[in-house]
Amino acid sequence: MDRAICSFAELQSVCLEKLKSCHGFEAVNEVLVQPRENCGDAANWTLAAVRPRVDNNSLRGAREAIDFLQKTYALDHVEAAARSNARRRRVGA
Repeated sequence: MDRAICSFAELQSVCLEKLKSCHGFEAVNEVLVQPRENCGDAANWTLAAVRPRVDNNSLRGAREAIDFLQKTYALDHVEAAARSNARRRRVGA
């Protein structure tokens, strides 16, 4: 399946819109995604955090929505690589 390519900002916006419809996510106002390396055919990003935080039951309940998002959208490879490199430099510094 081909995934729609998104920038970080676009992907976070799409994820926020979708997740706000899930039980427990109604008050969430920020979604953070993080690039994944060496992902093969799997999603090249992961949901790193939501703010404010949600309880574990709500997170488990949203698993289907998150899976849908990961199968539907991909993070722009150039932007993902740049963010990964920047993160490695911060960690290594």
